[in-house]
Amino acid sequence: MANEKKATVRDIAAKAGVSVATVSYVLNDKKDTKISDATRKKVLQVANLLNYSIPEKYKNIDARKSTYTIGVMYQLKADTPSRNMEIMTLINLLAERFIRIGFNCQLIPIESETEYNKPVQGLDGIIAIDLESSIFKQMSGHYFIPILCLDMIINDFLFYQIHTDMEILVSQAKEHLGDDFYLVTDKYNNEGYRNYISSVVPDEKTIYFSDLEREGFSKLKGKKALVFGSHLGMILMQYANCKEIAIISSSDAPNSYFKAKNIHHDIERKANLAMNIMMNALEKKFDVKHEYKV
Repeated sequence: MANEKKATVRDIAAKAGVSVATVSYVLNDKKDTKISDATRKKVLQVANLLNYSIPEKYKNIDARKSTYTIGVMYQLKADTPSRNMEIMTLINLLAERFIRIGFNCQLIPIESETEYNKPVQGLDGIIAIDLESSIFKQMSGHYFIPILCLDMIINDFLFYQIHTDMEILVSQAKEHLGDDFYLVTDKYNNEGYRNYISSVVPDEKTIYFSDLEREGFSKLKGKKALVFGSHLGMILMQYANCKEIAIISSSDAPNSYFKAKNIHHDIERKANLAMNIMMNALEKKFDVKHEYKV
């Protein structure tokens, strides 16, 4: 939904949860006030998202550019093989779509919090994929541009969020496996999203692959399993000796060599939605809804 009238200082104050005076001090860049760095950053982010003029030195914009540049930030870890493959698939889908419409796509792999001493210059928008909450908080504080979170749950209205609808996928799995099964998944980086994934099955029914690999596969012997990711599905089909397996896969049909029920996870729709929301945000068209499940 587009903002049809120009935002005011009162609008910014209401959205940021601060006083009008605080907004005025921040936007006028007054240094002799006791305003925390976190509050200052939030006011600037809200002002920029509402298309209100902010001090030039806070803008992450290079006026010489002739097109938008989208940064894609992500984390890969050695003990999350299936998750890594899904992230790279998402990146390829996003890059393909942005390049097709003439946008630049800059890949920014993240390894630790120490990488955020200063922001990457020249970005017009950021798509963050499954970042740890501490890393995301530190990163987002450096930018006053649209930031969209993929496979992350961030309790802040400033950021659009798109993640997998696990309730729907689990309900589909129950039609095949019944109610008694284990959910096997990689340990996602974002704590909020990880908790969300484990919440869709009963307590003690979520098994992280990194733990399973260390302890052995005996826990799943003769059990039913719902596996998040085709790569993990192939591993379990070979080694876990499960009674029955269903695989959440971004492919319409898993490898026919492995006889398992396929639960389709529409990752292309997720990429399309991310692209459309980012394009709208860049044009200062803001949807009232900020959280999407795919």
